[in-house]
Amino acid sequence: MKSISERIIEGMAIRNMKQVDIIEATGINKGSLSSYISGKYEPKQTNIFKIAKALDVNEAWLMGHDVPMERKLKNTSYKKPSSIDFNRVLSQQEQTLLNKYRSIDNKGKHTVNTVLEMEYNRCKPIGESSDVKAKIINDKSYLEPVAAHERTDIEVTEEMRKHDDAFFDE
Repeated sequence: MKSISERIIEGMAIRNMKQVDIIEATGINKGSLSSYISGKYEPKQTNIFKIAKALDVNEAWLMGHDVPMERKLKNTSYKKPSSIDFNRVLSQQEQTLLNKYRSIDNKGKHTVNTVLEMEYNRCKPIGESSDVKAKIINDKSYLEPVAAHERTDIEVTEEMRKHDDAFFDE
C-alpha cells in the first residue's frame, strides 16, 4: 500500500501540477502541504478531501488504497452534505480509536491493520449466519494453557487425563 505522500506526488505528476497549484486550489498552507508531501505528517480528512478534489482523484486512492484513481461523484442523485457531524456518525470510542490510529506511524498502522484483519476473519463466520443460535462454537482451544506441562513426578494415566479434561471443560 502506498503512502499518502507518494500518492500526492503521483497525482501531481499525472495532473501536471505543482505544489503552488494545490495550495491555490485547496487553501492549505505551504508548510502543511510540504509536510504531507515529505511524509512527515498525514493530512486530516478535510485536507485529504481538498487535495483529492484538487487533483481530481479518488480519496481512497489518495490514502493509498488499491482502488481506481478516478473520482466517482458523477451520480447526480446524491447530494453531498455541507458538513458531517462525526459525533453522530461515530461513537466516542470509535473517535478515540480513529484519532489514535491517525497518530501512529506506518509500522504501527500495519500492525493494527494485521490484527484487525485477523480478528475480523476470526469473527466473520459468526456474522455470516442468519441464525446465530445455530452457530455454537465448540472450539475450546482457547482454554488450553499455553505454558503448562504434564507432570513428570508421577505417571499420568488416561483416566487422570479424562478427569482433568472433564474438569476444565466445565
